[in-house]
Amino acid sequence: MFGSSDDEYEIGYKKPPRATRFQKGQSGNPRGRPKKAPETVASCVAGILGERFQARVNGELVSMTGEELMARRLVEQALKGDAKAFEKVHQLRAQHAAVLERAEEKMRGREPLVIEFVHAKIPEEECYKKPGERIDYNKKGQVISRERWEGYAPDDAEEGGDVEPD
Repeated sequence: MFGSSDDEYEIGYKKPPRATRFQKGQSGNPRGRPKKAPETVASCVAGILGERFQARVNGELVSMTGEELMARRLVEQALKGDAKAFEKVHQLRAQHAAVLERAEEKMRGREPLVIEFVHAKIPEEECYKKPGERIDYNKKGQVISRERWEGYAPDDAEEGGDVEPD
């Protein structure tokens, strides 16, 4: 029943204490949802350049991204004799060559991945019959996964192990 005093109010499931309830006119989420970050001109341009466009190449309709289309037009202008376009194409080509060279250099500096097998002279299907461990490492030498197995008794018994007969 509804009581007029706080003493008679029963606290329980779906009945929080009156002192901890939201006050009238107060939101349950006072700060609200965070506003979306305003879109910058750079992000708008990047979005548009990522879209696909239709263009004619050698009389054939081809679909390509805005970046591909812009690069193709820049090269066309350079081939027609535009000095600024010619300079920009050579600058972009040099940048691309430098990026490729850095990538090749980085690949040359990597150490080979070392894989260690516990029972190297035993076929893989036989390997799990004896106790063992397999550890996979990433390029930094950190353990990615570790697999251990105890082996199983039938082969251990055949080899004269410590298994007692029935």
